[in-house]
Amino acid sequence: MTGAVGIDLGTTFSAIAAVNKFGDAEVLNNVEGDRITPSVILFEGSEPIVGSYAQQAAVVYPEQVVEFVKRHMGESDYRFTYEGRSYTPEDLSSFILQKLKHDAELRLGHRVEHAVITVPAYFNDHQRRATLRAGEKAGLNVLKLLNEPTAAAFAYGLAKAGTEQRVLVYDLGGGTFDVTLVDITPSDVTVLATSGDNHLGGKDFDDALIQHVAEAFKEKHGLDPTSDLHSYHDLRQKCVSAKLSLSRMPKTNIFHDFQGRVMRLAVTRDTFEDLARDLMDRCEALTLDVLQEAGVQADTVDTVLLAGGSTRMPMVRKQLERLFAKAPATDVNPDEAIAKGAAVAASIEYARISGEASPVDLKTHDVTSHSLGMVVYRDKSLFNSRIIRRNTRIPAEQTRDSYTTTHDNQTTMDLWLVQGEQEDPLDCTVLGHFEFYGIPPRAAEESQLAVTFRYNADGIVEVEAMDLITGQILPHRMASGQISLHDLALNRAPMQVALLMDCSGSMYGQNMDNAKAAAKAFAERTLAVPNRQIAVIAFPGGVRSTATSDLDRITRALDSLSPIGSTPLSDGLHDARDLLRPRAGVQRVFVVMTDGHPDDPEETGVEVHRLKASGARLIAIGVGDQVDQDYLRSLASQPDDYHFCSESLELQGTFINLATELSGS
Repeated sequence: MTGAVGIDLGTTFSAIAAVNKFGDAEVLNNVEGDRITPSVILFEGSEPIVGSYAQQAAVVYPEQVVEFVKRHMGESDYRFTYEGRSYTPEDLSSFILQKLKHDAELRLGHRVEHAVITVPAYFNDHQRRATLRAGEKAGLNVLKLLNEPTAAAFAYGLAKAGTEQRVLVYDLGGGTFDVTLVDITPSDVTVLATSGDNHLGGKDFDDALIQHVAEAFKEKHGLDPTSDLHSYHDLRQKCVSAKLSLSRMPKTNIFHDFQGRVMRLAVTRDTFEDLARDLMDRCEALTLDVLQEAGVQADTVDTVLLAGGSTRMPMVRKQLERLFAKAPATDVNPDEAIAKGAAVAASIEYARISGEASPVDLKTHDVTSHSLGMVVYRDKSLFNSRIIRRNTRIPAEQTRDSYTTTHDNQTTMDLWLVQGEQEDPLDCTVLGHFEFYGIPPRAAEESQLAVTFRYNADGIVEVEAMDLITGQILPHRMASGQISLHDLALNRAPMQVALLMDCSGSMYGQNMDNAKAAAKAFAERTLAVPNRQIAVIAFPGGVRSTATSDLDRITRALDSLSPIGSTPLSDGLHDARDLLRPRAGVQRVFVVMTDGHPDDPEETGVEVHRLKASGARLIAIGVGDQVDQDYLRSLASQPDDYHFCSESLELQGTFINLATELSGS
């Protein structure tokens, strides 16, 4: 046997295969003697139990059993908790992989360290990375992630060596659906187009039947058999068994008892197919979408290849015969095609890294299943600017070299990446907020940057940026902070506001009282919006409060203000700039309330220039009867950012209006 294995990590069942000494891919039996292993985990005692025993225990110990983990891959907030310990989808999937690895080692008689693991073609970047982590946690060196339909086509291509065919792979598994169009030649398996749905599979057909039986039970007995976890798992197993029976016969009976009430329900194949009609319509739409994406007609397809156990349902075969005017191929076992294809790919990859001759002369050429885009601001809203289009052959990359810095001494640049076809990035999968740093400080627009966006051979996204002046690759990281793309779309990006309060002698008396009242009203309105912080700086007097969302703390800082002398505005601006440093994704607003007669106008001008150059917004509010309005206008970032208030009521209204405007900026 080869030194590497192929693993079909399925939603409901998983399989492992290896290439034997004759060069044939062989599915390996587990220790129970079965060729496929239920992807079910039972927590009992110190070690999790995976497989058929766990599947049978689901009815008795439903709180201790985990199923359908694959549907949660890539979800950062999913956890299964047992006896105080929390498990991620990667943890749970690694238990399944460890079971497969252990059983294969017993069967092969040697350690298994290297593997190719298959994933649905429609898996996004998060899901693919999660699968890699699961493999690593299981002690495997994952040589490659291979799309499941491509693996099935690979197995079929080997079985039909020497022929040229156009094959449509229809992969309906326990939890996911992929449909892929492939051209097979004696030397290549070339994917033309792919589509799919990661929440469409055998489980959804089961759920339709479960709901039907539950409704009938409620109608007869007034009780919901799915409201109890034990009853629900019992009913699920009976409906899964009934679904399998309906693939062989036109009618079956489902018996269920709950709280002393018993029901026998006859279900025909026609009834089941009516219940699943919308699911089959979704499968058909995705199949036609692939043909359209590839620009081919159904009659040019030579073979329809089935993968995934759910393709055994007669309604699937009827649909495909109607669409393609031919019966699907039965050459490859749909339960084993993916694992066998992965095994051959594993043997090829292992031969490559070990310097051995490849066991087969057949190459695969896959494509991206999702477009890769970056988020841009267009027409006052966020927009998905697609960079690498869906169904582009991978590995693939695109470089854009039109990026420049926007303010003086800018050393970082950030961007948002998404996967999806929709123009609204909120309808896509958000890959994250990337921050590139290490840009040499230069004048605004002087730094020229090139950003390269890439899909590697595993379909995983990579991104890098280069400083075109130095030729240096910039390091990058995921931007810190709690900002989300949804926050940006709702104009609720994090904002820090510095309130700079004039505490010179000219503010003595009513002017100071009015300023405090207005500032308190501003703080109350501003902090009512999520992701807002305020700092209070007095000039003279320095920092009275660092940036905080605590209104009481801001109020105490404002109450402590008192006129004490000169007007060192440059000192106040320096303190504020030092306090609110630039951070990725955080807006900085500096609000200066003064009579506009600083002691240090030249130094103030220098500080104002530094703030504006760093991308900050400066708002000036003139207070009192002797305001130098022309000077304050020169400080403001734009004409609308200067306000003049001569009376208390006008000042407070201006601050409230400003807070309202900032709440949506």
